[in-house]
Amino acid sequence: MNVLYLIHGHENFSVGGAENAAFSLFRELQQHRGIEAWILAAVHTSKGVLAHGELRSVEGTDREYLIGSSCEWFRFTNPHISSMRRSLQRLLRHIEPDVIHLQHYVHFGIDIIPLLQSLCPEAKIVVTLHDYLALCRHNGQMVTTHQLKLCEKATPLACSMCYPENSTGDLFLRHHYIKTILESCDALISPSEFLIQRYRNCGIDHPSFLMIENGLPNHFDLSQRDQIANTSSEKLNRFGYFGQLNLYKGPLLLLKAAYLLQEQGLTNFTVNIYGANLEQQPEDFQQEFQLFHEKVRDRVLLRGSYRQSELETLMQENDWVVVPSIWWENSPVVIQEALYYGRPVIGSDIGGTAEKIDGYGGLKFTARSESALAGVMQKAIGNAALHQALIQQIPNPTTAVDCATAHVALYRDIVFARTIQREALA
Repeated sequence: MNVLYLIHGHENFSVGGAENAAFSLFRELQQHRGIEAWILAAVHTSKGVLAHGELRSVEGTDREYLIGSSCEWFRFTNPHISSMRRSLQRLLRHIEPDVIHLQHYVHFGIDIIPLLQSLCPEAKIVVTLHDYLALCRHNGQMVTTHQLKLCEKATPLACSMCYPENSTGDLFLRHHYIKTILESCDALISPSEFLIQRYRNCGIDHPSFLMIENGLPNHFDLSQRDQIANTSSEKLNRFGYFGQLNLYKGPLLLLKAAYLLQEQGLTNFTVNIYGANLEQQPEDFQQEFQLFHEKVRDRVLLRGSYRQSELETLMQENDWVVVPSIWWENSPVVIQEALYYGRPVIGSDIGGTAEKIDGYGGLKFTARSESALAGVMQKAIGNAALHQALIQQIPNPTTAVDCATAHVALYRDIVFARTIQREALA
């Protein structure tokens, strides 16, 4: 079976959860008997590296390709989709894929799906939905633009409140266009049940809409788990945050919670914040973040960005990992990483975060409430019984092998269904 993956950025140039998941799966599938895998990554044409539709192999590889592409961000259509046709025809003729799996459609444009269906009608099309971009005009946050309230359901009327420049008719057509293309695929995948339900609530569904968790890459050595899990401090008073320093990930909420604890006279704790790109955030967010950090600088250390290779060492510098996102999330990889290293997670009680920690080694707090977060942190400090009980809840991690096995099973099911259909028509 030949499988072609499409991803919106190559791991050499673009760092993100979807890219990591795609390349981890791509490499693991190469180890499966009877499976041949290739990967095609988009390079946004604004980088000036590749022109629209220009195809190039990645140096030193024979199964990794780059293609120049871009799309607009309202309906995710590619205004230069016709320029990709010839390159895709050439690549598809070379690979002859049985399955084409899009790990994301941005940069390519969602209209690449009907193009692939026309160029390679025998191939089965699978799409993994890593976020809510297809539902929400607001960068997929499912949060209102003005008051930043959580949005329960994307509808043309609700979306027009956030974007009055778009009529309800425009938004209805956007939704219908994306829905029609996604539902024309042979299977949809999500790393969380919550995302699947959110899509269904918004009117996008599929008879083969499956939850397959992103597996941890192979460099997570299972044989070392117990040894690493036993490196927590006796005081259990070290909290870690891993992620971008932006409004939606909640680092400001964590600073405010630390400030509340400090004001209550509780100072026997530290918070390590590992993250970057604060300077890229809106000015008012930067100012408030810096204001509160100044108030708690004796408790909270800004440790800067980190590399994946440093994660094991950094996790051992913390007893708890805090995931304080103020939006729904899907399946934050930091949760998997923290639980792998035996670090209980303190997370928001909403969306994919709650799904991944509730009963699986985590503590929930009322989302967006610094007082609720401060209360849970206070409860956690020095609480050895609680810490150990949560560690006992942590399930075995989903590995890259587990993830690949589930994908192969799906691929074989949909390809086998095609064979049965052919035989019935013969």
